[in-house]
Amino acid sequence: MSFSKPQVGAEASVSRTILEEDLRTFARLSLDENPVHFDEAFASKTFLGRRVAHGMLGAALISGALTKLMGEGNVWLSASIRFQKPVFPGDHLECVLRIQDVNRRGVAEISVSIKNQRAESVIAGTVQSMRFLAEGADER
Repeated sequence: MSFSKPQVGAEASVSRTILEEDLRTFARLSLDENPVHFDEAFASKTFLGRRVAHGMLGAALISGALTKLMGEGNVWLSASIRFQKPVFPGDHLECVLRIQDVNRRGVAEISVSIKNQRAESVIAGTVQSMRFLAEGADER
């Protein structure tokens, strides 16, 4: 295998508005049909008082930002994330990743910051990733 070493300080971001269709699609994929995501009457009885998006739906933005940051052939090795505030249908999220450190094997320690349209931190943490391609592989 050949390795491509990422650079400390490099950043990448992606953004997306969380749509009703996203909630339905994510529920089908994750098998999470919790009524707190779909039933306004049910959700109104919770401590948040209204429907919320799946936490991992917001966190899924990390995957797209990771590919932008690390390039094709990246592998997500681990994650440690905290859900700091709820994400609601209609929220616009921006996910920013920044490479904090790279070890001698090329494993990058990457900070995660996902904020909503009010600049409130909704998800934060770290991920580890490395990029590799088989020897002689075309990087496109």
